[in-house]
Amino acid sequence: MKYEFDGISTEQFNEQDRETKFTETYNGTLIEKETFTVELDKEVQLHLYIEDIDMSEYEDSTDHIITIGVVPTFESLSEKHQQDILGQFTEEDQEYFKNHTDELVQDSLSYGFGIPLRSVTVTDLDKLEYTLNSAIAVRSGVSGLIGFELDRFVNRIGNTGWDFLSDYCEDANAIELALSRYKN
Repeated sequence: MKYEFDGISTEQFNEQDRETKFTETYNGTLIEKETFTVELDKEVQLHLYIEDIDMSEYEDSTDHIITIGVVPTFESLSEKHQQDILGQFTEEDQEYFKNHTDELVQDSLSYGFGIPLRSVTVTDLDKLEYTLNSAIAVRSGVSGLIGFELDRFVNRIGNTGWDFLSDYCEDANAIELALSRYKN
């Protein structure tokens, strides 16, 4: 069987990957357990995630938006952004999470530190499971080509995924990074 997701395809799919390679969060987001590294001015560790947004929770629709993206590990975030996340907890809980940062990946996504890379809207619910499996199957293509994935523009002012990583991990100003590309 061929698995295709937003222009990437493979015939390789291991049904056990969902249970063995991912952690499933309370909202159904799959976060790959193993991280990989990209280089900014420092090394940044990323988790790949697969998110299923059920649009019926937001509007009168049965569509699902399946997204493959990346999110930095808590340790890769700048101190300022680490505090943004830790600030929601009591001091006692903050100490716990400083020693159990692997439990903060979903919080990083919730705080907007994820970078969506590819997405597919599923309108036929009979194809939902196939689309999720396809996202799982092609994930190594996305992470293997992460430099190209992060090179793409992700908004209309011209930010790339690299800009957002610099913002999240080095406190760079993403707007200034985009505008600097257009100065004469």
